[in-house]
Amino acid sequence: MSKVLGLDLGTNSIGWAIVNRTVDGIELIDQNVHIFQEGVNLVKGNEEPAVKTRTEARASRRHYFRRRLRKIRLLEILVEQKWCPYLEPSALKEWREHKLFPLESDFLAWLRTDDVQGRNPYADRHRCLNETLDLSLKADRFCLGRALYHLNPRRGFLSNRKDQQADSESGKVKSGIISLDKDMKTAGFEFLGDYFHYLYSNGGKIRKHYTDRNSHYIKEFYAICSKQGINTELTNRLYKAIFYQRPLKSQKGMVGKCPFEKGKARCAVSHPDFERFRMLSFMNNIRIALPGEDLLRPLTSDERQTISPLFYRKSKANFDFSDIAKKLGAKKGIPVSIGNGETGDINTFRCNYRETASVSGCPVTAQLVSLFGEDWRASICETYNLSSGKSEQQIVDDVWHVLFSFDSDERIIDWAKSRLQLSDNEAQSFAAITVPQGYASLSLCAIRKILPWLNEGLRYDEAAMMANLHRVVPPRIWNDDDAREKVIKAALDVVTNYVPSNDIFNDSKYRKLDEELNNICLGLADMDKLYQPSKIEAYPKSLPGKNGKVLLGSPRTDSIRNPM
Repeated sequence: MSKVLGLDLGTNSIGWAIVNRTVDGIELIDQNVHIFQEGVNLVKGNEEPAVKTRTEARASRRHYFRRRLRKIRLLEILVEQKWCPYLEPSALKEWREHKLFPLESDFLAWLRTDDVQGRNPYADRHRCLNETLDLSLKADRFCLGRALYHLNPRRGFLSNRKDQQADSESGKVKSGIISLDKDMKTAGFEFLGDYFHYLYSNGGKIRKHYTDRNSHYIKEFYAICSKQGINTELTNRLYKAIFYQRPLKSQKGMVGKCPFEKGKARCAVSHPDFERFRMLSFMNNIRIALPGEDLLRPLTSDERQTISPLFYRKSKANFDFSDIAKKLGAKKGIPVSIGNGETGDINTFRCNYRETASVSGCPVTAQLVSLFGEDWRASICETYNLSSGKSEQQIVDDVWHVLFSFDSDERIIDWAKSRLQLSDNEAQSFAAITVPQGYASLSLCAIRKILPWLNEGLRYDEAAMMANLHRVVPPRIWNDDDAREKVIKAALDVVTNYVPSNDIFNDSKYRKLDEELNNICLGLADMDKLYQPSKIEAYPKSLPGKNGKVLLGSPRTDSIRNPM
């Protein structure tokens, strides 16, 4: 007899039941439900994190502080060069530490716009771009300083390349920037300051334009510095004060660890090997019955080959299962999902997935195929000029790592032209490859051990049990060809043909495999090294507490990323 605790975990409730499990059956001992407050706020019927307001306020404070700090650093240089009214260091310190804005009359007059006299920052930027100012004159020095100060709060935030790809607004922003560039070209202006001065002078709207940091503000900054003859050292100091942005903090330490390979980080979902692993895991789990067939069966190798192109479409990162069903022979109606997968109308196409089931494709691989051809791995190896001494797998890892880790398109384009020897257009296409964000549940090491068995058509759970077989069996047996074949054959027989008996306490696929391998290996098989899919999350063992009662281990797990 054994007691079993069952838990049903919800977002704001926990249901539990305790049963006695015996040879004669199962007896319910007790049951209940605990209901507690939800960890989210409901706003107009939608859920949002309870800490959202506090988080947004903190982000705003940081944003305003950093903008203020940039202005102060630039003013320190402008005061030093006498390009703005003099400010005491103590005044800037008060602004930084106590948010007390300098109220000196000359400084406020320098900031003020006067349309009657034609004094506004857009006019100053226009002058600095088109006239060589006499910096011995106070008015011209102040004009240059005002133009640079005007760029400071408007230079924008340089988003990480991966953030731009994940942001749903990025398409709207890019189209807005392209539209602005077209308007500037039509009006005959090369620099943003000139174009905005033209709009300002003619009563046009300047606000609500999407601008680009590199092609608009940095380009205009260097044009002003060049036109006014500012030396390289001072230009670099001004650039740092206006455009410096602290690099994002690395989040590598936040990536969970693999449950099979302890200490190894989980694989990114954008890696081509994971995309193939995910595709094969799904395909090998499909069960179909064509009209006239009684039972659902796995796909044949030809059928798998038929549907594989569906996963490599650039335009569809995800698609419906109905696309697969049509390829496999579903001509009329909807594929039928029948639960246990054994019975149904033999005059219809049957499968174990509904037509609306979402299927994940291989978007990164598809984009690489589009650029380098069907045999993209070999093509990359031929052109990669750092391939000496590296395997094909290592070269592919190098290329993927560039796409995954480089934070700007410019860096990727330069790398692609120098290392992959691509043309300008090809390098731009390479940099445009979209890299999905997120991580798998397994490490790349574990995935590569499982992949060969998935290629053989095994289900994921079967392939996972076979993956580490070479470490379970003693080396002297594994290195013997005949003995190895015998081990693999015996293991495959257990893993793929296992049928549980009625003995629920002593019978399991793991125990059967343990017996079979130890019979062959004379009891030397190290079964602790076997991947066990059912034990993907390892919880601490139950141990006696101070009062002698056995207590459950901590329920903490890497699968729960958000503590809420």
